Amino acid sequence: MSSIYFSSSSPLAETFSHRIAHQSESFLEAKCEVSNHNQDISKQYIRAQIEGCDVLIVVVCADPSSPKEDISAYNLIDNEQIRFEIISAMNQDILIVSVLIDDAKLPEKDNVPGALKKLIDCRSHHLRTVFWSEDIEDLLEHLEEELSFIKEVKGKLTESVEVNYQRLSEIDGKNPKKDKVDLESSDLMQVRKMIEAETIFLQKARGIADRVAEKNALSALALAYSRLGQTRKAIQYFQEELNISQEFENSEEVCGLLANLGDAYAVSGNIDRAKNYYEEQRVLAESKGLHAHVGTSYNGIGFVFVKQGKIEKAIDCYFKALKSYRELEDDDKQLELLVGIGLNYRKLEQWEKAIEYLEKALAIAKYIEHRKEETQIRVDLAEIFFKIQKRDLAISQIEEAEEYIKNIQTAWSTSLTRRIESLRNF
Repeated sequence: MSSIYFSSSSPLAETFSHRIAHQSESFLEAKCEVSNHNQDISKQYIRAQIEGCDVLIVVVCADPSSPKEDISAYNLIDNEQIRFEIISAMNQDILIVSVLIDDAKLPEKDNVPGALKKLIDCRSHHLRTVFWSEDIEDLLEHLEEELSFIKEVKGKLTESVEVNYQRLSEIDGKNPKKDKVDLESSDLMQVRKMIEAETIFLQKARGIADRVAEKNALSALALAYSRLGQTRKAIQYFQEELNISQEFENSEEVCGLLANLGDAYAVSGNIDRAKNYYEEQRVLAESKGLHAHVGTSYNGIGFVFVKQGKIEKAIDCYFKALKSYRELEDDDKQLELLVGIGLNYRKLEQWEKAIEYLEKALAIAKYIEHRKEETQIRVDLAEIFFKIQKRDLAISQIEEAEEYIKNIQTAWSTSLTRRIESLRNF
């Protein structure tokens, strides 16, 4: 059974949380937990509740007695409980959704502390009390789609599909390997049923020459085979989907598919083909001013150079990707790239530059309150400080990391604990 945790910005918002939870339990057959607003609840209890959930929903409701332009009454900026709930969800890679009631709105991104920036970046739904039935239906349909996806892959991937290639390549000096999906038999059967259904849809779409339906079926099949780790078939369907998107001249969609193909060929070990697709993506993205895809393409090309042992060229590409994401004010991607730059400088044994960029990454991780990444960076820094005989600085970073992970038990905290133990014996 899927599980949803509701966080509320005010007592009134909590009332709406219960209302949404009731309908979620009925429509989605999900278990719902509604937090008590502003009650003295331990962080350990909150963390335990969120760790068992699939989705965090933050319900925001304006205070009717306050001026509409006054967002301070939403109790978001100074609400430590909501911030901690968001941070806990981020550390568990849990889906976060905000629900805005009537005229409620989120504050500007520049005016909020770190964790709330993540909330602002996540998808929002507006629920209007006068159109409640229509709006709640849209929300529930979105949640149903997301929960279905989560159920299919939850616990099956040892690493996120967005995992930072360069981090994997640097830890222990091993080559990055994309772990295949390890599906249990029941989930395997579900995916195969989906493949059977989409194959039928594909045949029907082609029979009536419905190119949009054909493209949608190809997309679903590519995703399904990707989850099964069957890269060749995924590539086949991504390529066929790409051909249709090129017919429609949808540049943004084409860029996304070129990136998918680049990633798929990289996973399969065909680095040259991967580079060709990343380069094609870069040229198209630059010509159309699609900054996000420019960043993605340079990131992919950088990974290719890492695999080829051309670390300085890789770093140059990562800097170009970083520039694109700075223009987009994308903190998460900037964090990822700064980590990659730092770790690749470490590979070149350019210790001062490695420290410089890892410390920049650390500053962003702290700024957006991404505790998981902050802790990993601290351990990375500690390893470097030990290498250059700065033991006091290394111990300081280790103690900071240990302070955070001592009360949590996750796969990543366990692996970091082992790394810390080995460092203490350095």
